[in-house]
Amino acid sequence: MSDDEAVVLFASGAIAIVVWLIWFGRTLWIGRVSSSGRQLLLFVPFAAAALLFAVLRVLAAHDVRDDSRYLWLYFLLGAAWVGLCVRALPLLGVSPRDDVLERGNRAAADAVAGALLALTFCFAGGNIGDGPGWWVVVFSAGLATAALFLTWAILETSSAVSETVTIDRDRAAGIRLAGFLVACGVIFGRGAAGDWISAELTVHDFVAVAWPAIPLVVVAAMVERSARPTALHPQPSSFAYGVVPAAGYLAAAALVVARLGLPE
Repeated sequence: MSDDEAVVLFASGAIAIVVWLIWFGRTLWIGRVSSSGRQLLLFVPFAAAALLFAVLRVLAAHDVRDDSRYLWLYFLLGAAWVGLCVRALPLLGVSPRDDVLERGNRAAADAVAGALLALTFCFAGGNIGDGPGWWVVVFSAGLATAALFLTWAILETSSAVSETVTIDRDRAAGIRLAGFLVACGVIFGRGAAGDWISAELTVHDFVAVAWPAIPLVVVAAMVERSARPTALHPQPSSFAYGVVPAAGYLAAAALVVARLGLPE
């Protein structure tokens, strides 16, 4: 392990420890004593960590799979990455602290959980394939993460989905948003995967793979406009208006990955 890799390892470990101690501390001590949303915020980071470790152990480059030092390097880098990126969620209208912990909004908890998994998929995808160093993972994962936030911002601008989640407390909207984000995370993670040749080719390949997110966000915006609560229908069914559209988004992402396969 080179000097710069050792610095990244220890810096990532320190950042990961701080951001997740803050996360779990707030989740345990702020707001309502018992809440299903609180339980979700406690559980999903462990599920995301297991997902990342599985990708690193099975799909990362051979020098990562076969060396525990590099497994720890990219695992801790991913933990720090997701922990820092999730702090940007309030900019898109959903706050883990304000909406989930202090207001007990389960719809917001679903959306936050989806965002956590989506960010994990984005980072995990950047680890699939061979490359010359950690900075390649940062570039590829950064491309996927930026695309995820941009796509979410487009959906928010076109449909104000965060208001449906945080103000209307519509559980169906939270599930839909979670499904949409995870689907985009899968697509963008797949777009970030592959052997490194150059930055230009990585961007080109990413666009060639990730373009299905464009029609997906168009469909999602149309769904949000038609499925939000109304005076005549104040509580849409969580299954019909939440689970079913979310499953559709995830099925579309699965088709993209199935059509392309995973890089060898």
